Amino acid sequence: MRKLLIVALIAVAMLVVVAPASAWPVALPWWQPVDHFTCVGKIQAVDASAGTATVRVHLASRAVADSIGEDLLVTVAADAKILKAAGAVYTPIGLGDLVVGEKLRVQGRVDYSSGTATYVGKRLVMRRLAINEIRRFAFRGQVTAVDAVAGTLTAKMTRVTRALSPYYRSTCTFQVAPGARLWVMKNGWPQKAQLADVVVGDRVSAQGSADRSVPSLPVFTIRWMVVRHVTAAAPSL
Repeated sequence: MRKLLIVALIAVAMLVVVAPASAWPVALPWWQPVDHFTCVGKIQAVDASAGTATVRVHLASRAVADSIGEDLLVTVAADAKILKAAGAVYTPIGLGDLVVGEKLRVQGRVDYSSGTATYVGKRLVMRRLAINEIRRFAFRGQVTAVDAVAGTLTAKMTRVTRALSPYYRSTCTFQVAPGARLWVMKNGWPQKAQLADVVVGDRVSAQGSADRSVPSLPVFTIRWMVVRHVTAAAPSL
């Protein structure tokens, strides 16, 4: 009887130790490498002899999210499908037919065999839109005027997507949507903000939509913006 009791206690102890490990679901860590990617951006360079294309990333899947706003070097697979889109018509083209400045969507795989990530494009689609057909924009710049009551902001732009190319290095006035998501960076962390928190001189990164119902008078509406206050220099003694 005593032996049976000891065996039973040992069995219960083993269940206590083992049960949690087997009962909890095992989830993959968020940082585990992803073997595929998709990105959309502007063609910065094409090297047909090297079989590469460089894209300034505007939209990205998880594997290349760190490249948003930066240049991504894509190695084009030998069997990649490269297409030029015009409406719903897709025409096969060669790598050398890609045009710098055009929009490019890339789908492919991530090769980690060399120890570092290599992005291999398997399907590339180039699409050219007339500027009046572009409905999205993004920019970085410095605030030159802001009116929280009217819901407007004016900025001098230092980096723009194609929709705002006529205003590059100059100023443009934007509407700020009532429900726009605004953040102010404080101590390295974003905090929710309102347009009234933005002041002249702040540096902003923004995205939004363009209303081109009147082509000669487009209305650009900010729907997402990150603000960085510029610290005033301390007076010299």
